[in-house]
Formats: sequence, structure tokens, C-alpha cells
Amino acid sequence: MDSDLKKLLYQTLIGIFGIVILIIFLGHFVKGPISYLSGLFVDTFGILGVGFGILLSDSLPAFMIPDTFLIFAIAGNLEDMPVIAFASIGSLIGGSLSYAQGRYVFPRIHSFQKFIHSHDGKLKPYIEKYGMLAVVLAASTPLPYSWMAMLSGSLRMPYPKFMIGSLMRIPRFIIYYYAIKMGWLQNTI
Repeated sequence: MDSDLKKLLYQTLIGIFGIVILIIFLGHFVKGPISYLSGLFVDTFGILGVGFGILLSDSLPAFMIPDTFLIFAIAGNLEDMPVIAFASIGSLIGGSLSYAQGRYVFPRIHSFQKFIHSHDGKLKPYIEKYGMLAVVLAASTPLPYSWMAMLSGSLRMPYPKFMIGSLMRIPRFIIYYYAIKMGWLQNTI
């Protein structure tokens, strides 16, 4: 296995483990406030809010990590499968919006072009080396998916290839959702 792939697999496993530990910590020390805020979020926005929040997260770089909305859903006692479905759909739409920004908007705006190119140093080598596999990696690992989506668009990766790679968001949300839920439930046992 390629050393970059080994590194990403290791980072993914560490990321999942880190999320579980963080959720156990949060559930132990600040479960009340998180449950309260999650309840407000779920009561106000419901399952659509989870999907829309993840859509924003994956279409606006550095907005908020999508797993925050999974935490809201779990602490707000939403049902598993609808959360995973809305999270996945929101992420795929958000990634498509990021792709479109990279392909159609940013090439026309010089300041955004400079900004993207100043931040693509870590991700561009993955696209150049792995092509569509880079999207698969970003969709399923701690790599920033929205940046990879923008970069894929700006490098004119064909959209069908991008979307096929992005489908890895679905198993990623399943795994992360249940990892977060496992960490959250550790404090109720």
C-alpha cells in the first residue's frame, strides 16, 4: 500500500477514535448544555436542519465541521436512518456546490483564485497523484471535503467522476454517526 494511503488510513482511524474520545469527554462533562442546545436545534430546525447544516458545512469551507450536526441529531434524539440519509444528501449537494464554485465561480474572480491556490498545497498533490481516488479519500477521511470539491472543480475533474468519488460520504456518515453515538451513549450506561 502506498505510504500516502497508509498515512490517510491511519489519520482516519485516529480521527474516528478522537471523535469518540471527545464525545465521551463532552458527554461526561457538558452533557446538560449540549443536550439543551441540541434540543433547541432539533426543536427549531428538525431533521431538515441537520441536512441543511451539513449542506452549508460542505459548501462553505471552514463554516463548521459536519459532525457537529451529527452531535446535535444524536443528543437531540433524532432517529438514526433519517439523520444519516439527510446528512448524506446534504453533504452530496454541498459538495456539488463546492465543486461548482471551484469550476465556474473562482476562475473568474482573481482574489478567490489566489486564495484557493494559496490553500491547495496540501490537497492538489492528492488530486494530481490519485485523480478520482483523491475525492474518495477526502469524502471518507479527515481531509477537508469542501476544499477537495472546490479543487476538483477548479482542476476540471469531470463531474460524474467527482460525484462517484463523493458517494463515499454515505459510508463515512454511517461510520462517524455510530462512532459519535457510541461515544455519547457511553455516558448513559
